[in-house]
Amino acid sequence: MLPTMKIRDIEVTKLIVGSNPFTGKSHMDEATDADMKGYFSEEQVFAMLKSCEEAGINAVQSRGSMPVMGLLWRYRQAGGKLLWLAQSGKNLTTFDEELDEMMKYHPAAVCIHGELADNLYLAGMLDKLEGLLNKIRSKNVPAGICAHFPEVLTYAQEKGLNPDYYMASLYNLSQTDRSHDVNPEGERFEESDIPKMYQVIRQLTAPTFALKILGAGRRCSDQNQVRRAFEEAFCSMKPTDGVLVGMFDKYIDQPRLNAEYTLAAIQKAEGKA
Repeated sequence: MLPTMKIRDIEVTKLIVGSNPFTGKSHMDEATDADMKGYFSEEQVFAMLKSCEEAGINAVQSRGSMPVMGLLWRYRQAGGKLLWLAQSGKNLTTFDEELDEMMKYHPAAVCIHGELADNLYLAGMLDKLEGLLNKIRSKNVPAGICAHFPEVLTYAQEKGLNPDYYMASLYNLSQTDRSHDVNPEGERFEESDIPKMYQVIRQLTAPTFALKILGAGRRCSDQNQVRRAFEEAFCSMKPTDGVLVGMFDKYIDQPRLNAEYTLAAIQKAEGKA
């Protein structure tokens, strides 16, 4: 297994796999969405998740909603060993109902969805975060906060909300007043966001997963660029932190390569390479 980090009392590898590719959410373009949808049958999802396990990864993260929640449940019922880290729904009014539903599928941990946290920030309602965390804690699972705005994570830290973990997107996809690299969903990918989020991550006391370290494929022109992104991540964060990476193994063995890059990057960050 890869080196691990602790989310409360759970050992989670410092590389975990994301689920967006399974439903064709590439954050890139319609052609890539279609390529992912055409490739990821249930059988192929199971095969890639098995490859992740074989590469030393022990957890997968997804929304706590169908179809992915059911897909991951069936994988685990069929013998898959990956822990499931769940994200809440995006809607404040249906939060309780969705949380109750996802608990039926036994998540190892649950975090507040990044878009929900971002929307609370934009609405001046970040004071709602503590209540949402407490609702998750009432289910006896570790509770986390995900966000695209660094200000959300800074608020949680300064207010002493003490989540068990954070998920931090290097790109602020919820910031709308931008013109560069706009994908079909209106999401903006700005390279200048990256050092700002890493600076915030270093200040957070809870273990943190960095999201989109590869820019949803934008930092994957070749494997050297991919390797450098992993090095940048682990050299820019705390020793207690890790990364979440969506993987699409149609053309290359991404689970194996990403695991190798993770291990080498951790060793470099620790001064062993």
